[in-house]
Amino acid sequence: MFETLLAFDLGGTDIKVARIAHDGAVHGFTKVPSRASEGETALFEAIAQAARLVGEGASTAAAGFGSPGVIDPVTGGIVDRTPNLNLPPDFPLRERLERTLSRPVAVDNDANMAALAEHTAGAGKGARVSLTVTVGTGVGCGIVVEGRVLKGAFGGAGEIGHMALASRGPACGCGVQGCAEPMASGSGLIARAREAGLDVSNAREVFESSDPRAAAAIDAMLDHLAQMLSAATALLNPDVIVVGGGVAQAGERMFAPLREKCAHYMLASHRRGLRIVPATLGEQAGVIGAGLAAWQLRTRG
Repeated sequence: MFETLLAFDLGGTDIKVARIAHDGAVHGFTKVPSRASEGETALFEAIAQAARLVGEGASTAAAGFGSPGVIDPVTGGIVDRTPNLNLPPDFPLRERLERTLSRPVAVDNDANMAALAEHTAGAGKGARVSLTVTVGTGVGCGIVVEGRVLKGAFGGAGEIGHMALASRGPACGCGVQGCAEPMASGSGLIARAREAGLDVSNAREVFESSDPRAAAAIDAMLDHLAQMLSAATALLNPDVIVVGGGVAQAGERMFAPLREKCAHYMLASHRRGLRIVPATLGEQAGVIGAGLAAWQLRTRG
């Protein structure tokens, strides 16, 4: 019988959970309500329930857990707090998980887990350096170098959504002056389209519209996103940028102009060989990455 490890992807609405094999293969994938807004006790009851649902047959050698927020790479705790979880500041997440699950747990930010999955088993497979960018309500990013997530000194590497690009858009709640996320995100695209008078409820409707006001909103969003990706490329020189999230579902209607705009902002040396491609693992990316992180903990410590 092949060995699998438990893996979790925590969101504000639900917890995705599965058993993950060494190669990233998914077994027993399911979701349960996370009860994240109800506080610590309710959240950890939900985590224990998720473990019971799919945990039979999984090894107790390690587990993986992806969470919103910045995760301290040394302690495994949440740095300060995250609005998605009703937990006290500087919550000792890894310590609490290991008590609940009775095994060592690899804990990281959910965007980093998705990035590890795409790098290892998805659209970034075979790359030396990959960026996985999720464009949805905000702009999340994970950086993977030769199979290891680049976390930064305090766990906050990859926050490209909050780059100060002298954006002339609305202020971001992060407090960074000129933050590009309100213009580069899917929620920003919808907001700009509505400000122009369009009746839209999601990014897909904006991309499908033939109205020139939709085209202008898309152009502004992609221009900010291209500047963001180009700045990251100048620093990290990746061989692939994987783009996921709701906006990426527009397909080549998004990717073709995005690549064209990136060509204007990137050094020719950094464009050479660079691929900008859609994510392939969908909603399972987070649990796959958490499982792969658990395997790294299991085999390398």
